[in-house]
Amino acid sequence: MTIDLNILIGGAAGQGVHSISAPLGKALVRHGAHVFTIQDYQSRIRGGHLFNVIRVSDAPLSSPRLGVDILVALNQETLDLHREEVSPEGIVIYDASQVKETPEGIKSLALSPDTVLPDTEAGDIAVNAGACGAILGLVNVPVAGLVSLLEETFGAKGEEVVGWNRQAAQNGHKMGKDKGHPFSLADIAKPAQPRLLIAGHEAMALGALAAGLNFISGYPMTPWTSLFTAVSQRALEWGVVVEQAEDEIAAMGMAVGASFAGARAMTGTSGGGFCLMTETVGLAAMTETPLVCVVAMRPGPSTGLPTRTSQGDLEFVLFAGQDDSPRALLAPGTPAQGYALTVKAFDLAERYQIPVFILTDQFFADSQVTCTAKDFPAVKVESAVVFGPSEGAYERYAITESGVSPRRLPGFGPELVVADSDEHTPDGHLTEDLEVRIAMHDKRLRKLKGLVQELDGVTVAGREDAGLTLLCWGSSFGPVKETLDRLQQENTPVRMVHLSELWPFPKDAVTKALQNAEKIIGVEGNATGQLNRLLRQETGITADRLILKYDGRPFTPEYILRELKGQI
Repeated sequence: MTIDLNILIGGAAGQGVHSISAPLGKALVRHGAHVFTIQDYQSRIRGGHLFNVIRVSDAPLSSPRLGVDILVALNQETLDLHREEVSPEGIVIYDASQVKETPEGIKSLALSPDTVLPDTEAGDIAVNAGACGAILGLVNVPVAGLVSLLEETFGAKGEEVVGWNRQAAQNGHKMGKDKGHPFSLADIAKPAQPRLLIAGHEAMALGALAAGLNFISGYPMTPWTSLFTAVSQRALEWGVVVEQAEDEIAAMGMAVGASFAGARAMTGTSGGGFCLMTETVGLAAMTETPLVCVVAMRPGPSTGLPTRTSQGDLEFVLFAGQDDSPRALLAPGTPAQGYALTVKAFDLAERYQIPVFILTDQFFADSQVTCTAKDFPAVKVESAVVFGPSEGAYERYAITESGVSPRRLPGFGPELVVADSDEHTPDGHLTEDLEVRIAMHDKRLRKLKGLVQELDGVTVAGREDAGLTLLCWGSSFGPVKETLDRLQQENTPVRMVHLSELWPFPKDAVTKALQNAEKIIGVEGNATGQLNRLLRQETGITADRLILKYDGRPFTPEYILRELKGQI
C-alpha cells in the first residue's frame, strides 16, 4: 500500500465521537478508500474516555495498527493521552471550546462552534460535523459525499438541523483544505462496484437472516448487544420475532422453546450471561433441539472489563453443560467468515439437532471493515424437518446409525411428538432403564462422527516451506495476517494457520497444516493459551511458544512483531 493513514477521534462518552467516525468512515469508503475502524470505550454512558480509530488505505486492510496521523481531540484528556502517538507529519484537530492547553510542536487546527458555524446555537453539531469536513479537507477528498451522508442521517430531524450539519461540514472542509497536509487521498480510484463498511456482528445478522432466522431472544449485554440490535433493526422487514427477555435464563429458554415449535431460533449473550444459560444448554442437548447461540467474549472473571475484548471463553463454552453432549463451536475472524459461519451454524444445528455456538468478541463485533457484495453471497435454505405421514409408530428419538432421529414438529401432523429432559426411551418417555440410557447416550454422541466430517475451517497463508508458523483462531485473523504480510515483505519465511471451526476439532486438517512446521507460535487473546491446550489434547501437537494478550485491547501487528523478536 502507498497510503496508510490512522485517524483517531477521542473524547468523553456523550461528546459525539461516533457521530464523527460513522459518517466519516462511510464517506471515505464511498470515495474509494479501504477502511478499517475500531472502537475503544469504557463501561459508562457519559464521561470517561473513548476513542475510535479509522485506518484508511488504497489497499485492503484487515487489522488496526499503532500510531496516529490525524488526532481529533474533543476534550483535553484526549490530547493529553494521545499526543505522543502523533506521527512527525501528523496534525491535531481540537475543539477550542474544550481544549485549553493547546498542543505545542505539533501542527494543529482549532475548531469551535463560533468558527465553524457562526451566528447559530448548534453547539456540538458544529464541532462534530466541522471536524468531519476538516478531515476530508486535510486529505483532499471532496465534501459532497459527506454532505449527502449527513442529509441522509439527519433528514428526519428537519431542514434546520440538516442545514447546520451541511454548513458546518462545508466550513470545516474549507478550513482543513486551507491548512494543507502531506496526506492526500485525491488519486484513489473509484471502485467498479460499491463497497460496504460493515462490522462483524452486522455481517452475522445478515447471515442469520439469510439462513431463515425468524426468532431471536436475548438480554442486552455488551458486546452481544450489537448483534441483537442489528437483527432487531431488520426484524420487521424480514419477519423476525424479537424478544428482549428479563434475563439470560429466560432468553435461552425462549429460544429452545421456539426451536422446538419449528422456528429457526437464535439467542446470545456475553461472559456472565452465559453462566446463566448453561442449564438450558443441557436441555437443548437432551431434547435434541436445534439452537444457535452467540457468545460474545469479554475479559472476566465475573463482570471483568465489560466493554473490552477477549478470547478467554473457549474452554468455558466447549465444556458448559451437564455430562457429555454433542455440539459445534465456530469462531469467525472476518465479517465474510461471520456471515458464512452463521449460515452454517443454522444448517448444522437443524440437521444434527444440536446446539451450535459462535464465539465472537468486542474487537470482532464492533470493528468495521471494507467489504464487497461478493463477500455475502446468496444462500439456499433447506429444512431438515420431516413432513408427511410416518410409517408405523413415530419415535422422536429413534436409534439410528448417524445418531440423528427423524424430527417432526408438534401440531403439524398426526404424530405425537414427545420430548423429555430426563433420560428417555426412543418414543420420548422418561425411563430409568440403564440399558436404554447407554443406548440413547451413545446415539447422541454418534452425531459427532458425522459432524466432524463437515468441519474444517482451517485457513493457511504464507510460504509452504517456512519453518515458523503462527497459529491463531477467531478474531486474531486480521492482526496475524498483517504480521505475516509485513514479514514476507522483508523476505522472512513465515506462514499462518487460522482456525474458525473449533469443535468437533478438525484434527486431520490441523495436523496436515502443521506437519512441516519447525516452530509453532500460538497467538491468543487469553492468559493461558486455551487453543494450545485443545490442540495438544486432540493432536498431541503443542506450540513451542505463545504470544498472549489479555489487557482487553486487540492484537496489533506491532505487538506481535515485538513479541516475535528473537524467534525468527
